[in-house]
Amino acid sequence: MMTKDNFRWGVSSSAFQIEGASKSDGKGPSTLDKRLVKSGIADTSVASDFYHHWHEDIKLLELLGVTSFRMSISWSRIFPSGVGSPNKAGVDFYDQVIDDLLMHNIEPVITINHFDMPYALINKFNGWLSRDSVSAFTNYAKFLFVHYGNRVKTWLTINEPLMLMYNPAFNGSRYNNPKRSTKSNFQILHHILLAEKNAMRLCHELVIDGEIGPVAAFENVYPTSSNPNDVDAALTAESILSYWALDVAIKGKYPGITYNELTKINLAPKVSAADDVIFKSAYPDFIAYNYYSSIRVSAHHQSDNTVIPFFDSPLFSVDMGTERKTDKWSAMEADPIGMGISARKLYERYHLPLMITENGYADTEIPNQNGEIQDDQRIEYLSAHISICKKLVDEGIPLKGYFIWSFLDSLSGREGFSKRYGLVYVNRTDTDIRDLRRIPKKSFYWYRNLIREWKA
Repeated sequence: MMTKDNFRWGVSSSAFQIEGASKSDGKGPSTLDKRLVKSGIADTSVASDFYHHWHEDIKLLELLGVTSFRMSISWSRIFPSGVGSPNKAGVDFYDQVIDDLLMHNIEPVITINHFDMPYALINKFNGWLSRDSVSAFTNYAKFLFVHYGNRVKTWLTINEPLMLMYNPAFNGSRYNNPKRSTKSNFQILHHILLAEKNAMRLCHELVIDGEIGPVAAFENVYPTSSNPNDVDAALTAESILSYWALDVAIKGKYPGITYNELTKINLAPKVSAADDVIFKSAYPDFIAYNYYSSIRVSAHHQSDNTVIPFFDSPLFSVDMGTERKTDKWSAMEADPIGMGISARKLYERYHLPLMITENGYADTEIPNQNGEIQDDQRIEYLSAHISICKKLVDEGIPLKGYFIWSFLDSLSGREGFSKRYGLVYVNRTDTDIRDLRRIPKKSFYWYRNLIREWKA
C-alpha cells in the first residue's frame, strides 16, 4: 500500500538514452548504436553523457529527494558480443553507480533490457527473431542477478515488449515489410516473453528478497463511439496492445479469444509444449506500467494515414485525434483519468501490486534570459497525474511507486534532443554538444517540494 515509509517516489532513465560513451571501455555496439539516424538528429555516442557525469547526476538525485532511481543496464556494455566473458570495465561502471546510489539512500530499480541488444547477436543469429536470443538473454540476466543481486532487490524485465517487437531500429532484426504488423513481429515478441520468464525464475532463485515485474506500455483504449462495432474493436485492440504480453507474464498463456483471432490472420506464434512449460515456470511479483495518454479505436477501416506498425491491424483502427494544444510531440490528448482507469483494469484483471514506471511530458525547451526553464505545462501535467495516484490508493489499489519520465533531458528514440522530457535540462542540442551542463528546471523544484511534503 501507499505509505510514507514504502512508497517509491522516483524518476526514470534508460542506458541508451543517457549514458553516451558508446565506444568507451570495451562496450560493444548495440542495435541502437547501429540504427540509421535522420540527418540533424543526435545519436547514442554522447547522449546526456551520464557515463562521465554520473557522480554529479546522483548528487542531483539526492537534491531532488527521490527514494528510487529507475535505470537500465546496457547489455552490450556488460557483454560486448552478447555472450561470452563479461567486460570488466562495464561491470565496474554499474558497480560504482549502484554503490553511490545506495550511499545516498536512493534505491536502484533496474531494467534488465531497455530496447538495446548487442548488435553482435544480430549478425550471429538475427537477434530476437531467433530462439537463440532466449538463451543469450537468460545468460545475461543470470549474470546481473549473481553480480548485483546482493544490492539490487527490485528488477524490471524488458521495457515495453510491444514497442520492441514492432520497431526494427530497436530490435535490430531483419525481416520482411518492417513497416507493417507481420508474423515476424509476433515471433520476436514470443521469444522476448520466453526470455522474460527465464529472468523471473532466475531472479526468484538467485536474488534474496528480490522482486521482479514486467514493464508494459499500457494502452488504455476507448471506443470512438457507442456503436457496438467500435466497442468490440476497442476490446480487441486493448487485448492485443496491452494484455497479449501481460497475460503470458502473469497467467502463463496468451489471451485465448485474441490468440484465435490472430491465428486466423496468420499472426499468432505457435506455442510448443516446451514453450508452455517455460510460460508456466515463473510469475512476477508486481506489474510496472508506463502511461502517457489513452487512445481511441473504431472498427477497422482503410486510412490514408502513415502506417504505425504498433497500431497496424485488420481488426481495428486507431483514431489519432487532435494534437494536444500544449505539446506538439503527442498526437493524443493528456488523460490523467485514463491512468487511473488503466490501474483499475490491471488490478482487477491480475490482482498484483502496481508501479507506474514512466509518466511524463515532452516539450521543446530552452533556458530563458535568466538561464531558467519555466516548464509550467510539465508541472500541470504531472500534478494532474500524481493526484490520480493518491486517488487510486484511496480506492484500495496497492500502488508501489510513481516514476517521472525522465530525470535528465535524454536522447529521444526518434527525435533526439529537440524532444525533452527531463526535470533537468542538459545543455546540448542535436548538432552541438556544448558543455552538457545540468540545469534543474522549475519542475525539478516542484517535484522536490512535493516529495518533501509527502515525507513530512
